[in-house]
Amino acid sequence: MNVRETVRRVADMTRSLVTGGCAAVLAAAMLLSTPGAASAEDCNPAIWKLEIKDNYAALLEDVKAGLEAQQFSIISEDDLAGALATNREILGMDAWNTIGFQEARAVHFCSLLFNQEVLNLDMDYSILCPFKVVLYSMQDDPEKVTIIMVRPSYLLAYFDDPNARAVGKKIEERIMAAIMEAIPH
Repeated sequence: MNVRETVRRVADMTRSLVTGGCAAVLAAAMLLSTPGAASAEDCNPAIWKLEIKDNYAALLEDVKAGLEAQQFSIISEDDLAGALATNREILGMDAWNTIGFQEARAVHFCSLLFNQEVLNLDMDYSILCPFKVVLYSMQDDPEKVTIIMVRPSYLLAYFDDPNARAVGKKIEERIMAAIMEAIPH
């Protein structure tokens, strides 16, 4: 990209920023490569997201082992990318993977301790079970693995019970700690 094109794109993004567009904040941060700039997590409080350089298969196993080490039970694992690849003839050879993902798996897991605690408070909190974390990588950078999940504290924040968000935060911190302890540093 030449200087003129860069200036034009920054000017366009600046106009969008004035209107408060989150996508523009992300685009400007990526274009300017500002350390500590906005991430998708900054614009979407419902998600927790971590990007690391690692072997996808090894990291997937590390994350599952980390969850199990913290007394989470793995309920199932869905090969999201594989399911689409298997059905690419039905979905359309040019339409089944338009963004270039490499791998994408969802790991579903539960916590007996969490279930005991929350189901004795409000059965509506059962909406969180099972929890899910997704790991994905892209074809253009297969060693960059993204780990993403919906924050339990965000979901429970909308319940009338003032303790709901604290319960969600507690389990969220347990899940994040299990993942962070399991990944190579």
